[in-house]
Amino acid sequence: MDDIPTAGMPSGSVFVAGARGLVGSALVRELVTNGFHVVGLVRHRDGVSFLEQLGAHPVLGDLAVPGDWENALTDVESVVDATQARLAGRLTVSRAIQMAEARRQMTRTLLDAIQRKAPSLRRYVALSGLEDYESTGDTWFDESTPLAARPKGFAHIGLRVLPLLREAREKWGLPLVLLRMGLIYGSSGWFPGFVERIRTGKGVLVGSGRNYSSLVAAVDVAQAIRLSLERTRPGSEYIVADDEPVVQEEWVRYLASICGVAPPRRRVPVWLASLAVGRVNAETFSSSKRPRNRRMKEELGVTLRHPTVRDGFPRFLPAPA
Repeated sequence: MDDIPTAGMPSGSVFVAGARGLVGSALVRELVTNGFHVVGLVRHRDGVSFLEQLGAHPVLGDLAVPGDWENALTDVESVVDATQARLAGRLTVSRAIQMAEARRQMTRTLLDAIQRKAPSLRRYVALSGLEDYESTGDTWFDESTPLAARPKGFAHIGLRVLPLLREAREKWGLPLVLLRMGLIYGSSGWFPGFVERIRTGKGVLVGSGRNYSSLVAAVDVAQAIRLSLERTRPGSEYIVADDEPVVQEEWVRYLASICGVAPPRRRVPVWLASLAVGRVNAETFSSSKRPRNRRMKEELGVTLRHPTVRDGFPRFLPAPA
């Protein structure tokens, strides 16, 4: 599958798993706007009308089990797995391991269906996070940085998926493109709840607050995925992040300022934050990630709509509850 030409590939049919989620819904809009025929997999019936309104073709089904949804893969050119874990509540390592196994089973089901229904697939875009890399503190890093020897933060959730994808690439030529993203924000997901805590004076800084956070708007992730379908070759990997990784206390202070409230000043040790929100969440928000997005821009041609949180946060700030 690697030798399929990519230059000038026409807009085709794309199967999007997780089409109702934060990234998935932004991606469906991006693809439809750019002339793709989108087949979106959703688990619940409310997602059917949602996708129809966006101009996509909805398919009701669950990746956890084989089913009629597999027929929607027939003749699609590309598949994007935009399924994301639900991160509400306390996220312990044990809970993350359970989620990782569920993700592995869903990925296995999807890959088996692709082999049967879409053997000529051009692209399979998978999403992961920057926690895959070793921590570099204040130092900039890029795609050449070694991957972490042990999982931390959200990397616990994808732990069992990446080996499965690499095995499929090696054994039967899965045309894999891997995107590792910064902390994604938008109109749903973790961001609205975080804003509400800031507004009600419940916000805290995890750890010292001096760690670098790398964030990226969901609409910019969607653009990067779309360009990955159009312009890159299987086997490619990209960091997807905005232009300006920012120290945790600075972006939290900015968020408080646009909410019109005083910034959080309380610093909670990572061990104590782990008791409240779970070790996985605490490790993610306290880790220091300062990635370069040069390859994403130069090879994919991404032009960020929200290059920094100063551009993006006001756009997605939810109305007060």
